[in-house]
Amino acid sequence: MKRVVHITSVHQRYDTRIFQKECLSLRDAGYEVSLVVADGKGDETFEGIRIYDVGKEKNRIKRLLFTSKKVVEKARELNADIYHYHDPDLLIAARSLSLNAHLIFDSHEDFPALMLQRDYIPDFLRKTLFLLAKRIEKKSARQMSAVVCATDNIRDKFLSYERVNAVTIKNYPRLEITENNTHKKEVNQPIACYVGGLTPIRGVREMILSCEKAGVRLLLAGPFDSEEYFKEIRQMPEWKNVEYLGYVESTQVKEKVYDRASLGLVLLHDAPNHRLAIPIKQLEYMSCGLPSVSSKQIVFCKEVVEKENCGIVVNPLEIDEVAKAIKTIIDNKDLAKQMSENALNAAQYRYNWQSQEAELKTLYKNL
Repeated sequence: MKRVVHITSVHQRYDTRIFQKECLSLRDAGYEVSLVVADGKGDETFEGIRIYDVGKEKNRIKRLLFTSKKVVEKARELNADIYHYHDPDLLIAARSLSLNAHLIFDSHEDFPALMLQRDYIPDFLRKTLFLLAKRIEKKSARQMSAVVCATDNIRDKFLSYERVNAVTIKNYPRLEITENNTHKKEVNQPIACYVGGLTPIRGVREMILSCEKAGVRLLLAGPFDSEEYFKEIRQMPEWKNVEYLGYVESTQVKEKVYDRASLGLVLLHDAPNHRLAIPIKQLEYMSCGLPSVSSKQIVFCKEVVEKENCGIVVNPLEIDEVAKAIKTIIDNKDLAKQMSENALNAAQYRYNWQSQEAELKTLYKNL
């Protein structure tokens, strides 16, 4: 039996893409799968996956300097046939694992592009860090057995580096989620929801203002980017209309958030790493039968929502426009029902993990 170790220094152990999809799919394909994390929750075996924890480092700089080394050292101890890692922090450190094993880098996002939009990076440093990140990424990718990309545009970028084996495995939801929502119950109180990282560029302020204006309660789940930003947002008068759940494990998101909501919000601002992304929250809303109010500036959201008629696309910066879209869905139950059915149908037949799982298994088999 081939041994596979997935490695992450920043993601949670039950991360939707890493654990719920890739690790479990490989387990079902007959691989012996382990996962190395750094979340401070200790070692355990869950769903047949052995999880090793090297401890959590809260400081961003220390994590970059020390945690990456720790997870790689732990992974090396496991003596795997295939190492599959998920963070750009590991691009350099993980290269040492490839001497006697296959090495796969999973590019969830366009790493260099992130350097142009991180709030904590000073403006004068962004271009320099972008070029440095691109150089590191290009050199590292040529030493991999394969690069797994969450979108086609990320794959095309890696292929342009030459001598890189890059494939697309999209972050679509697991099919059983949609099957469990075929008869979605009606929600009594109108609630809009958002699940994910809470940062300015992801439209947190716009969600709060537009929901207050529409007279709809907002259910927020996810970590804030910083304590300072969290404090700033809490001081908004409209915060009283928000129910904040903090971080919710992926295994509990459906019950604690989606089952309670009437619609989902995807108000991502236009940014280099957003424009051509496939936001997992858009697909999760669809798989749970939730109509969405989505950013027209995100190509995937605009195309899918308009093609499948499963929501309304808006300019995320226009509060009045967003509030009007929310009210349109909430006030028109027949329209909301039709959008819900369209979303479920699209998720079940076109946008599901099973189609991507086959690509993952083929990649591993070909190694």
